[in-house]
Amino acid sequence: MAEIGPRTSHREFFEKHVNLEIPELAPIKDALAKDDIAAADKIFADCMRKNPDIEKLTAGWKREMQSLTGERKENFIKRAQDIMDYKFISCGIPYHFADHKVDWEFNPTYNGYKEWPWQLSRHPEFSHLAKYYLLTGDENAAKTYSDMLTSWIRQAVVPENVGGGATVCWRTIEAGIRLMTWHNQMYSMINSPMLSDSVITEFFISVYEHGWRLRNFCMHGNWLIMEMHGLIRVAMLDKFLNDSKEWYDFALDRLCKELDIQIYPDGFQYELSTNYHSVVDGNYLGVLSIFEILGVKPPVEITQRLEKAFEVYPHLTRPDRRLPDLNDGSEMTIRGKMQAAVGLYPDRDDFRWFATDGAEGKEPDYLSYAFPYAGSVVMRSDWSKDAIWAYMDASPFGRGHQHEDKLNVLLNAYGKKLLTEGGCYDYDSSEMRKYVLSTRAHNTVMIDGKEQNCRPKYKWADEDINKKADMTFEITPERETAVSSFTDGYGADFDLTVHTRKLVFVKDAEKYGLLPFFAVIDRFSAPDDKERKYEAMWHYENCDFEYKNGYACGDYGDGVGLIMAFSDDKAETVNMQGQHEPYYQGFMPIRPAGPHEHRPIPTPVNVGKFSGTYRTVTVLYPYKDGRKDIVAVKASTDVSDKSFTLITSDGKEINFAE
Repeated sequence: MAEIGPRTSHREFFEKHVNLEIPELAPIKDALAKDDIAAADKIFADCMRKNPDIEKLTAGWKREMQSLTGERKENFIKRAQDIMDYKFISCGIPYHFADHKVDWEFNPTYNGYKEWPWQLSRHPEFSHLAKYYLLTGDENAAKTYSDMLTSWIRQAVVPENVGGGATVCWRTIEAGIRLMTWHNQMYSMINSPMLSDSVITEFFISVYEHGWRLRNFCMHGNWLIMEMHGLIRVAMLDKFLNDSKEWYDFALDRLCKELDIQIYPDGFQYELSTNYHSVVDGNYLGVLSIFEILGVKPPVEITQRLEKAFEVYPHLTRPDRRLPDLNDGSEMTIRGKMQAAVGLYPDRDDFRWFATDGAEGKEPDYLSYAFPYAGSVVMRSDWSKDAIWAYMDASPFGRGHQHEDKLNVLLNAYGKKLLTEGGCYDYDSSEMRKYVLSTRAHNTVMIDGKEQNCRPKYKWADEDINKKADMTFEITPERETAVSSFTDGYGADFDLTVHTRKLVFVKDAEKYGLLPFFAVIDRFSAPDDKERKYEAMWHYENCDFEYKNGYACGDYGDGVGLIMAFSDDKAETVNMQGQHEPYYQGFMPIRPAGPHEHRPIPTPVNVGKFSGTYRTVTVLYPYKDGRKDIVAVKASTDVSDKSFTLITSDGKEINFAE
C-alpha cells in the first residue's frame, strides 16, 4: 500500500476537528503553538482516559466476562491466546499470519471470496482481546490490540471520494459495524501502559474519519441502518468533535425516516429476509442501547415503530421457535429478540410468553397469519412444539437479497422439519451460491426448464412499501386457504406462463379418519397453445426416503413422516437428490465456503407436460405414529375444476372441495 494512514494528521485533527474550547482540551492550543505534537497527544489522550462514561460503556462486557465458567471460559481464553498469535477467522475461514504482520487486504480463500477481507476489517478479534483484558488484565492482549489497530490505521487509509461499496477496508457497512464496538474496545484497555498517547489519538482520528465517511457516503437498505447506528454512536460518545451535533441530527433523522421507508405497514423489513430483518431491528436496538447507557431519553418514533417489526417473529416462527430461512435468511431462535422486545414493551404478554418459553405471559390469541404487504403466509395448528406449520411465499420480489422463489412452500409438523429449501450460502460466485438464489432450490415450479426471472426487470420504487401483496387468504374453522400467482416470466425470454398456486390447510380431516393435511393446487395458464414442460420441485429434509411415480414418502423417525401424492398420472416423478449436471439440484449448503461437497437431500420432482391451461394437485400429508393413511390423489386437469380425491391405504376414496 502506497499511502500510510491516517490521512488526517494529528495537527489537522486538533486544529480543524476537535473543539479546543472545551476546558480540558484547551491546553492543546499551546502545545500546537509550540509545535509539540507529542504534548498535544498526551493532553488529548489523558482527557480520553478520564472519560466519565468508561464504566458505563464497559459494564456489559465486564458482566459477560464474570459469567464465564468452566469449558466456556477455557475456550474463550484459548481463542484469545490464538488471536495474540495472530490467528484470525473471517467468514468462518481461519488464517494464521505467522509473522505477526497482518495484511488487511490479503485473501486466503480458494476462490478469492471477497467477503473474507471485507469482514476481516470488522475487527471481532479486537473485541475478543478487549474482553479478555477485562477478564485477566493480561497486558499482552493490550499490546496485541495496539499493534493490530496501528497496522490497520497505517494500511487502511480512508478514501477521499469513493462510494460506500468501494475499497477493501473502508466499505461503509464495515465502517458502521466497526463503530458499534470500537469505543468499547478502546475504553476496555485505554488505561493500559501498552496504549501510548499517540495510539489513542490516532484511534480517535480514525473515528473522526469513520464519521466523515459515513456522513458523506452512506448507502441504503440494511447497510444504511448499520451506518447510521455507527454514526450516531460517534456523535453521542465523541461530543468533542466539531461535527458531532450535525452528525447526530443527520443520523437520527435518517434512522427515523427509514422506519417508514424500509418497514412495511405489517412490520416486515423490505428485503423480506429473516436475517436482514433481524439485522435492521438489531441495529435499532443498538441505537436505543447507547441512549440508555448514556442516560438519554430515546426517540419515541423509534420505539413506537419497532413494535410492529417485533411482531414479525411470533407470526413467522416455526413450532421449534425458530425462523424459516427466507431470502439469505437465518433459522435463528426468536427467544432473544422477544426478550429484547419485552424490555421495550413490557405490557405485551405474547412477547413475554415467547421470551420465557411459556413460563410467563400469555399464549398468543392468534395462530395463522398472512402479512398483507410482505406477502408471507403462515398456517399453524396450535402453539405446541409438535404443531403443524406451513409457510407460502406470496411476497413481492423485495428490495434486496432476493431469491427467485415465488410460491415456495415450507413445512414442519410433529416436532420435525419436513420440507426445506436451499437457504443461504456465502456471497461468492460458486455454483452453490447460484443454486440457493435459484427457483430450482425452492419448492415451486419451473417451466420448460426455465426459472423465475424477476431480477432483470425489477426496480424498487419507494411507494412499493405501501402496496399490498398479490394474494388472498381465508380462515374458517375447517380450513385455511392462500392463493397467489407468479406472472413475471420464466427464463431469459420471459415466458409469460402464469403459475397460480393455492395452498389449502385441511384442518377438519379427522372427521374422515385422517390427520390434518395440505393440498397444493397449481394452475398453469400459457400465453399460447405450445406444449410446455413443468417441473414441480420439492425438497425433503434428511430422512429415510422412497418414491415411485406419483408418490413420495420420507420417514423422519419417531413415527413421523411426510407423504406426498401427485395427481398428474401422465407425469414422471424423479429424485434429483445430489445432482450436479446439467445443473445443481437437491442439496443443502455446507458452510463456510470451500471446495467441498454439499449435503444431498431427497428432492422429488414431478415432471409433466401441458398446453394452454392445466391443473395439478399435490397432497402434503404429514403423519405421526407411523400413520401412512394415504397412497394417492386424483384430480382433473381442468383449471375450472374445484375438487380432488384422496385414496387411502385401505382403498377408500374421499372427495374434497378446494
